[in-house]
Amino acid sequence: MRHWLPALALMAAVTLCGCAGMVNSVSDFMGAGPWWEADQADKITSRARELEAHGELTMALDHWRLVDRISGGQAAASREITRIQNKITEAVNAHYRNGMAELRKKNQAAARNHFLAALRLDPAFQPALIQINARFSTFPLAARLSVPGDRPATVAEKVFSDKEKAFLVAWFNDLPMAEAMTPGTLLILPKLEKTPPKKVYTKKPPNHLAEANALLAKNSLDGALAIVEQANPDDPDVKAMLHAIRMKQAAAQIEAGRPEAARPYLAMVPDGFAGKDAALKALQAALQRQQTSLVLLKARAHFDQGEYRQSLDLLETLQKDGPENVAVRDLAAEARYRLALDHFDHKRFLEARDVLKKADGSHKASMALKGTVRSRLLELAQIHYRNGVKHFINEDLKSAIADWEKALICNPDHEKARENIDNARRLMQKVETLP
Repeated sequence: MRHWLPALALMAAVTLCGCAGMVNSVSDFMGAGPWWEADQADKITSRARELEAHGELTMALDHWRLVDRISGGQAAASREITRIQNKITEAVNAHYRNGMAELRKKNQAAARNHFLAALRLDPAFQPALIQINARFSTFPLAARLSVPGDRPATVAEKVFSDKEKAFLVAWFNDLPMAEAMTPGTLLILPKLEKTPPKKVYTKKPPNHLAEANALLAKNSLDGALAIVEQANPDDPDVKAMLHAIRMKQAAAQIEAGRPEAARPYLAMVPDGFAGKDAALKALQAALQRQQTSLVLLKARAHFDQGEYRQSLDLLETLQKDGPENVAVRDLAAEARYRLALDHFDHKRFLEARDVLKKADGSHKASMALKGTVRSRLLELAQIHYRNGVKHFINEDLKSAIADWEKALICNPDHEKARENIDNARRLMQKVETLP
């Protein structure tokens, strides 16, 4: 959202100035240069460097990606993206090393701050995430190093006195159930009371669906998916749970502004599954919004280059699909006014009138220009009418009719011209039928 603030502010200024009748000021303001042209990306580049200087590396990276996008993938922007990514990686690793050093000094608060700083730069950085979950999570967790021969079942026996809790060891650490671990592997385990020895009963399989439902309620999609994938894939309830998880994954991608990434998740959900139709509609709406943003950027670029006809064509297409878009509506009104004004300045009054037929009544400059164009056309209609009369007096009926027709084009309400055309045509017919 922050990337759009300058554009929205500028549009608001244009609209206000136009409403106040300050046409010359608006013209000077709008002619200052395009906002999103690749050759005008200096402001975004400057902002990226400013953010980097203040330590806001991820925001700086976002700005460089925007520069790369609107400049057509120039090598300079790509190099800056790679440089910032490397800088983020170095900073993440440095924070993690400092956090581990503070842990060895038993400085818990300082260690936590370093791990959180690493995650702020890279939320997916697993080493820091493991330390936060193991040492600072509100959920009671404990860390343990594996020894040779350890498997999830043997660890569950040692820690929980219950081999049936092997699935907890596997799930908390993303480990396969049957394979041996590498000695020295850091294990994150929940703190549970040891289960007293049980009498020998028939073992019941873990209730994967209940566990997955609990995780899904907490919006832990990856955790729920990991549990479900361990259950019987032929079980209808397991299939339904898996489809529900895919639907939530798709919704998360759409909400994050990545509609294309939602497609694969929805493709794995069969047609007819509850909620899929609504999800597909949401996906289509998100794709439409994304397409509208891209077309609006292109329309702005045409507008800033003075290509008002091209800009207006794009904007009118967007208005057909989404007439409620205020940014599209305001830019279309200004582009329509600029195009009509260009026709007027070049004495193309008929073209100006045609453009202003769709003018927004709230755009005062357009309404004023529309009145001026109408006055000029009325004057032209009178000129053509008088010329027609002269031709009629000189018995040049064809030229008279031609001028009167031009008068009607300029002023469709000129009844005298219409009447004279009918009289002249009847007279011509009589003359042509004379013996």
